[in-house]
Amino acid sequence: MRGGGDPAAFATTAVDAAGVPLFAASMLEPSEIIIGTWRPHPAWIGFRAARTCLFAVLIGAIGAAAAGAAGLGWGQPIAQAVALVVAARVGIAVAEWASRIYVLTDRRVLRRRGVLSPTVYSATLGSLRRVELVRTWSDRPFRTGTITFSTVANPGYEAAWLMLARPDDVLAEIDRARRRYGR
Repeated sequence: MRGGGDPAAFATTAVDAAGVPLFAASMLEPSEIIIGTWRPHPAWIGFRAARTCLFAVLIGAIGAAAAGAAGLGWGQPIAQAVALVVAARVGIAVAEWASRIYVLTDRRVLRRRGVLSPTVYSATLGSLRRVELVRTWSDRPFRTGTITFSTVANPGYEAAWLMLARPDDVLAEIDRARRRYGR
């Protein structure tokens, strides 16, 4: 597995002898060769959960302040409820991160995502018309980037590999595979 990044990134997933997550290997066609596998940067978990967590903390703070102003002793139960909501949302984000994998083979690019009802995006290397690297404001501090894929020349994209570490290296690997194997 070339270009596969940090093997520790797969710590939450069952892997085969080559270190490839089993659910990634199940997406392959016979004799298809994996060039690289990636996951989003772990900071993706925080970004995915941030809005819900901030909202829960804000509502909890307002509720605790209102309860305190009314002389009610609800501060601790409200704090516990907020902690439960935050823990649940972070747990869901971790599960989403663990189920998300990006695979480059000698024939295709693949993206698997989803916990309860996983979906797979697949496009042959030869059918890709646009592959672009996008860096958002949230990518810059982490030196990450998103690679988008489209099989048509129109604006927009069909799939994306979100918040990748070392996205320039990943894009170079995709370009090499397209030149070498794209038919």
